[in-house]
Amino acid sequence: MKKKVFAKAIRNHIILLAVGAIAGLILLVLVHLLPIEPMREHVYWSMDMIEREFDNEILIDGYRSTLTGNFTDCLMLEHAVYSSEEHSLLEQVLHMYRGESCPPETVGQAGWWPGQSLKDYLTGVPQPREVSYSRYWHGYLVLLKPLLLLTSFNTIRLLQSAVQLILAGCVVMALCRKGAYPLAKAFLLSLPFLFFVSTYASLSLSICFYVMTAAALIQLKADGLLARRGWYGLFFMAVGMATVYFDFLTYPLVTLVYPLGIYLYFHGGTPGKGIRGMVGNSAEWGIGYGGMWAAKWILADCLTGSASIRDAMETVFVRTGSAEGYSRINGFFNVLGKNLQPYLNWCYLLIGTMFAVLLLAAAAKKKTGAIMRKLPSAAAYFLLALYPFAWLFLTQNHSEQHWQYTCRILAAGVFAAASGCWTLLQNDSPNITQN
Repeated sequence: MKKKVFAKAIRNHIILLAVGAIAGLILLVLVHLLPIEPMREHVYWSMDMIEREFDNEILIDGYRSTLTGNFTDCLMLEHAVYSSEEHSLLEQVLHMYRGESCPPETVGQAGWWPGQSLKDYLTGVPQPREVSYSRYWHGYLVLLKPLLLLTSFNTIRLLQSAVQLILAGCVVMALCRKGAYPLAKAFLLSLPFLFFVSTYASLSLSICFYVMTAAALIQLKADGLLARRGWYGLFFMAVGMATVYFDFLTYPLVTLVYPLGIYLYFHGGTPGKGIRGMVGNSAEWGIGYGGMWAAKWILADCLTGSASIRDAMETVFVRTGSAEGYSRINGFFNVLGKNLQPYLNWCYLLIGTMFAVLLLAAAAKKKTGAIMRKLPSAAAYFLLALYPFAWLFLTQNHSEQHWQYTCRILAAGVFAAASGCWTLLQNDSPNITQN
């Protein structure tokens, strides 16, 4: 009997991964059939704004973590409007070619100059080379291309500010409707740590926020169904797949920790049950994330005879290596310091102080015994709060070089820790499945 259940689970995972990879490829092929010329015109209309951010892509001066993400956004925009008669449609989809200009000081080398490259391509300036970026899925193009067909990058930014605010509000309302008030408060507290004030200005740094909020809303709507059918593992796997399909490896862990916090609230039960569920669903998310990424490399190699797998694996080994010039342990503390740096200012000191005051005021109204009885329910949250630190330890090279946006992963730790604190002070048991 156990063998049949295990075999069925393996089959379902393989089917979900295969369907996801094939569907993802088909969607990218379809959007590449859309007319490119209107997209080019709409991007060109925004070039004045884009060019002003070539050298200064910080929304608030002095705070590097308020990036507009112009560097990566220019890559995304050029991928959206690039075409070449030298490559078939399938080759373009799987390898994501684009023209690349060279900074004067790196002529003949592999220097990156995405902003100028985008401008040169749009204005017809000859570019010395063509490069590919095949190790990512570039699933964002499924939405970006249709949007650029209709409007400019300026308008997309304005639209993002509205959509992100609405999504955040919807998550808070959905949590409150389910009675998960500790999580609703923790979610609001964590938004500043996501640098929500600047996320709307960046295409690349918005992706994980969209995946996280969409996953949370689906989960809150379908929680009873997922629990009854035993589909929670497949749900987390699908979230991991969606993350790697759309994202550029910015701050992907938030798409795991926030849904896990919601899962623990309704299905944590005893500490042992909560931790087992947390570990199991984390593994499912990892299978989806790693499996979907590997599927892209396999498709590229099998359908076009490229070397995407080798290139991707070399990059994985580099990005998961220790921080440059450090041992693994010392490198971790160096990376941690860099990623904590954006929060070492009066803004977050005041936010932390207000949270502590509210927490102490609520604790003063509770008896010590009542708080201690809730400690088992909150324990899993405090363990979940350590996830961002584990991520930074495992991805030291990447997190050191890109701390300006990988620091947002720490917002997930704030959400988990705050959820645990408020769970301690909640009157009723939080671990009740609500259908």
